[in-house]
Amino acid sequence: MKIMKQLIFGAGVLLSILSSCSSDDFKYESSTVKLLDFQLNDVPWNLNVGISTRPLFVYKDNGEYFANYSSLYPFSLNDGKYKFVASDYPEQMIPSPTNLNDLIVQQPALANQHVNLSDAMPYASPFDQPLTLNIKTRTGILRLKSLDLNADKSYTTIKTTISIKRSGYKVLDGTYINEDMFVTRSKATTSGGVNYAEDFILFQTGDPANNVRIKIECLDQNQQVVKTKEIEGTFAIEASKVTNADFYLNAL
Repeated sequence: MKIMKQLIFGAGVLLSILSSCSSDDFKYESSTVKLLDFQLNDVPWNLNVGISTRPLFVYKDNGEYFANYSSLYPFSLNDGKYKFVASDYPEQMIPSPTNLNDLIVQQPALANQHVNLSDAMPYASPFDQPLTLNIKTRTGILRLKSLDLNADKSYTTIKTTISIKRSGYKVLDGTYINEDMFVTRSKATTSGGVNYAEDFILFQTGDPANNVRIKIECLDQNQQVVKTKEIEGTFAIEASKVTNADFYLNAL
């Protein structure tokens, strides 16, 4: 009986030691992330309290998608190395979990959405140093406007085709996919081209070799081309800025 009591006592002591070790180990398995600052084009930014949007994406050091978090509250991560990416349009920029190495945001087909993303920022435990995530607008606006005062009623639709050189943005290293692409949009007109205006949101061009070109086709009610006009020259697109392209559609 005495031996049995000693065995039970010994087992209890061992269990206590193991529990203590496990508790200590667990204590150092994760660290709290709480020193994040968010900016939007260099201006301090954050969500309003109560909004469920989660602008922060966390990836493992090898690029594997890990999680998506709100910017309002601290959270814990297992100790290790990570990469953080932020956007104020998270659902549009990163709609599904994707490895960071493969993450490319395409030029929106209708050119109607800005691309706003931070650089992929490395961050490692114990996360005790402040980290700033500056969400940058990677796109600008091409604003088309006709200067016509006289209407041409021979057409009812204006079809605009923008020839661009950049088709996507690679989040991992902040580079662009250089590839010829066409963005096309049609707009009905009852004014024969007078007061025609449209905005196209496109990737910033950077080098002049990436400048965009504009072609306009005027179609009748049967969708037959009445006339075609290619706007002279090329146009540079700057991030967060407007590039104006004014022209005459109709002869004066």
